[in-house]
Amino acid sequence: MAESIDSSLAGEMLVIRDDVRLPQRRATGTTEPLDARLTRAIASVMPEGAAPVSEVGFEASLSAMADNSKAAIASDLACYTEWCARERRAALPADPETLVRYVQMLERRGHKPSTLARRIASLATVHRLVGMGDGAPTNAPMVRAALKAVRRRRGSTQRQAAPLRLGKALDPHASSGFTLQALLDACSYDLQGLRDAALLSLGYDAGLRVSELVAVEERHIEPQEDGSATLLIPSSKTDQERQGAWAWLSPDTMRRIGAWLEVSGVRDGPLFRRIGIDRRRARAAVAPVAYEAIPGNTQRWRERMDGRAAELARTTYSIGTARLSRQGVNGIYRRVAMAAFDKGLVNIPVAEVFQAVKDLSTHSLRVGLTQDLFAAGEDGAGIAQALRWSSPSTALRYGRKLAARSNVAARVLSRVRT
Repeated sequence: MAESIDSSLAGEMLVIRDDVRLPQRRATGTTEPLDARLTRAIASVMPEGAAPVSEVGFEASLSAMADNSKAAIASDLACYTEWCARERRAALPADPETLVRYVQMLERRGHKPSTLARRIASLATVHRLVGMGDGAPTNAPMVRAALKAVRRRRGSTQRQAAPLRLGKALDPHASSGFTLQALLDACSYDLQGLRDAALLSLGYDAGLRVSELVAVEERHIEPQEDGSATLLIPSSKTDQERQGAWAWLSPDTMRRIGAWLEVSGVRDGPLFRRIGIDRRRARAAVAPVAYEAIPGNTQRWRERMDGRAAELARTTYSIGTARLSRQGVNGIYRRVAMAAFDKGLVNIPVAEVFQAVKDLSTHSLRVGLTQDLFAAGEDGAGIAQALRWSSPSTALRYGRKLAARSNVAARVLSRVRT
């Protein structure tokens, strides 16, 4: 299907096509199924004479794990076994002293304490999968002490994504840097801009992780009479059993989603997709030339004889069928942020703007909403429930500074110490 829409802007013709296949980026990783990849990695380091592993138990354990967990364990195990091979050490079962030396090596390479803890946790899982104790070597006192020493030397505070908060409409003290409102104002009214605005607005309202955001479909949205809507989130990082959760969408977000759906024609499948853009400049008419008047060295002489009709400027949008990737969403945030800076919608020194854009990530909207809710006086338990954080402590980690303005001391003393 191809639909042409005449625009009133400078006689430009817009063409929206969904009958073409967008070029696919070359895959950068393996296409091997995760279960097979992890099984092969573990089998390659099993020692000779090891006790047989229960196939039923192994498969049951794998089926209970999330795909992201399998990928992380396979990657961490590959790093560990490569180091063991260089050091001529047995990988499994791991010796506590070997794990301590491995932790020390990772620290010298500059890895964060959280990365070291995850690597050791992955090795503990591998030991459990093959029946070599409940991760016993990784629980050894010397291993725990090595991790604690790294946290003491390096600090355990994790670097968080730069927040994309709503802006001054919700918090008068909001930063003058990048805000959701600035990014929404920077979105154009063409097909790409309508998609970007709907993506940003929905991601903020529902506080979605990027995996949840790219999985949204129109059928997941249930409009309400007041113009708002509820969004079904079928599964998430903290809902591996797919019990589902619901999030609220504002009337403003619903208007933006409606505009994107109306213009794009998307009805089934992922709501947010890649858009290919092909812009052609206007071309003036060229009068035909007599055959005798064409120079002898002219190429494409037939076109010169026939002439050429005038052509309007044309923009062709090709809408893909696959969902956006994590990298695609990240690119949208950063591109729109640069557009907001170019339009003067944010107050950031020129010397700092590129780092500020780089600090934005697919987690920025979720962090921004968390901080906005803390600034509005909401407690950590309520925020954790609304944004499906695993615990209030996780939400507090993203809003420690703002939580101080709404904690018990602030609420009580603000009434007497004015």
